[in-house]
Amino acid sequence: MSYDYGEKNGPHTWVLRYPNAGGTKQSPINLNTTSMRLDKTLTPINVNLNDLQKQILHVKEHNFSVEVKGCAVLSGGPLTSEYKLAQFHLHWGSGNNWGSEHMINGISCPAELHCVFINTKYGTMETAITYSDGLSVVGVFFQLGKSSNNNNALKRLCTLLKTTKKGESKDIQPMLDLNTLLPNDLSRYYTYSGSLTTPPCNECVTWIVLDEPVVMTIDQLETLRQMHANCVSCGQTDNFRPICPVGSRSVRCSFQV
Repeated sequence: MSYDYGEKNGPHTWVLRYPNAGGTKQSPINLNTTSMRLDKTLTPINVNLNDLQKQILHVKEHNFSVEVKGCAVLSGGPLTSEYKLAQFHLHWGSGNNWGSEHMINGISCPAELHCVFINTKYGTMETAITYSDGLSVVGVFFQLGKSSNNNNALKRLCTLLKTTKKGESKDIQPMLDLNTLLPNDLSRYYTYSGSLTTPPCNECVTWIVLDEPVVMTIDQLETLRQMHANCVSCGQTDNFRPICPVGSRSVRCSFQV
């Protein structure tokens, strides 16, 4: 799929090749806490990451993803079905004050994790992206700190990224403990109907953006930046899509802001 984040084929041009990118329910958005609705019926999300069979790192042109095999399940919160984890990836920026795709009240974090789950009633990614409830993506903000504490998954992931070239794939053994990539509090989140943030930009995603950030070190962020620092087509390190209009969509939060 041909796209990049540069001036020639960047996000402002995606709609020319991927018509869905011009839709009214695109992502990411600015999460404006003054206009969103508190929904007391929203329960904490349940993320069961224990039944994993395999993790495969894929290093791509503008990013990486970790494909997940097994039965890691997301349920609860705004969801009425169970969703199975397919992959996760991150977005980041060249500066410490931007890089996340979503914003909260106009403020960005330097990186954002996306855990992509497929609705189990659709089975495959190809089928799921054709339905409005086909996917749920859990977004996690990363903020800089002096130590990432016991986040062994992030530490090992960065080590793997340093030794894996673009276009390569690598089995991750032993597997990463994905629980350490999530914050402790899964009860505080924002949710809305949106889209994939990369082409084909299908409007098939129930977004769940967690309020509590996870800490990463500047060295770990630099590892991500080096992956995309010499991209010929982009000419930049940033690999995030700019904010899209909220329009008439309802954005709900599970907690009193």
